[in-house]
Amino acid sequence: MLALPVAFVVTFLLGPFWDWFERVSGIESLGHSGPADWCFVAIYSGLVSVFVIWRRFRKR
Repeated sequence: MLALPVAFVVTFLLGPFWDWFERVSGIESLGHSGPADWCFVAIYSGLVSVFVIWRRFRKR
């Protein structure tokens, strides 16, 4: 549950990265109202993946 608000904040903080990514790749990352939806999903997925991996290694 904590990953959702963290992903929201991190996605907005990565604004310069999304701008650079859009210029380099041509994939629309920033719109007039902020980062694209796929940017939020990418950051959220990454945070959840890191958490799952961390939990698996912590159990050992």
